[in-house]
Parts: sequence; structure tokens; C-alpha cells
Amino acid sequence: MAIFAAIVFIFDLLSHYAPMLFTKEVIYSFCLTVPITLVVMIRWGWYSVFFAIGDALLLTIINNPSVWQSYLCYGVGNASLMLMLLAVKFIGKKRIASKWYFTLLFVLCGWVLQNLTITVMNAICGFSFVSYLASNFGFGITGVLSLAMGLVITLVLRRLDGMYEDQIEYLKRLKGEREEMRRRAERGEDELDLDEESLSILKKDNDLY
Repeated sequence: MAIFAAIVFIFDLLSHYAPMLFTKEVIYSFCLTVPITLVVMIRWGWYSVFFAIGDALLLTIINNPSVWQSYLCYGVGNASLMLMLLAVKFIGKKRIASKWYFTLLFVLCGWVLQNLTITVMNAICGFSFVSYLASNFGFGITGVLSLAMGLVITLVLRRLDGMYEDQIEYLKRLKGEREEMRRRAERGEDELDLDEESLSILKKDNDLY
């Protein structure tokens, strides 16, 4: 989990500071809150809430540390991703990860849920609903660029063995595979011993003639 936390932290910093290295016209950036949180959710379940809330706090400190509404909006917005645990429970982790289109739909639903919640929370706090709707579902920091990057990264991660899989089930599967390999190795040794025994018997028989 520390690796995923480091990935989120680094990309949050990049999303804020990288555009400053270019001209002022560079206004597009992205973050990986949704795909990373959902990967953690598939692997460890409700522990993903710490990633969602922690990332909201970090993004607010980086971008708007003096605006208390930002803490509330991003905190509630990211926390809304925990509703995706309902999909995990009723659809199942294996089914979500089994087909690429189920996986992409899972990420898409999480992205829509997060951005819609952030937009609504900003409207409740007195900001323009239309402005934040256009920003969050456009090319803002949580917009379509973040969605596109999230979908690509998720497709790559799900192809890695055990990456997009419940970790308890993954460890059980590894243990079963190792035991099966051990059993096959033992059977191979037994067959070799039998073959040597048979050869010795045949050799003795040949000596009689």
C-alpha cells in the first residue's frame, strides 16, 4: 500500500508543479486519485478510504490551502468513491477484473461519482455549479484527461499477475500453485525411481539368459 500512496503523492505534486515549468497557457493536468483508489479497493477493500481522504487533503493543501470549502468539497467528493464498495460487494471483485469492459466501467463510474459529488458540494458551498461542472467534466485537474489516463493505467495494471486481484485470494492462489508444483515434482521423482527400479529388474532378467 505504501507504493500506491507514493504514486498518488508524486502525481499530485506533478499535477500542480509540472505546468509551472511551461508557459502560462498550459492549463491542463491530471491526477490518478480514482484509478489508484479503485485498485486499492480491489486489492484491500475498505482500506482504500485512507487513500481517497488522504489524497483530498493533499490536493487541497497544494492548490487551495486557505479555502476551507476545498477541504470539504474534495474530502466528501473523494469519500464518495467508497460507494463503489457496493459494486465490489454485489458484482464481485473477480467479475469486475475478469473482463476489460467491466474494469473500465468500474473506473468510469467511480470517476463520474467523484466529479459529480465534488461539483454538487461546490454548489452547496456557494460556488457556481455550471463552472465546476464544466471544469470537472472538461479538462480540469479531475476531468477527462484524468479519466483517460486512469483507464489506460488500469488496463495495464489488470494485465499484471495479482495486481488487480483481492490480495487474500491472490496469496491463497499462489500457495495453491506452489503446492501443486511441489506435488508434481514429487510425482516426477517417484516415476523416476520406478523407472530405475524397472531397469534394474530388466537388467537382472537379461543376466539370466
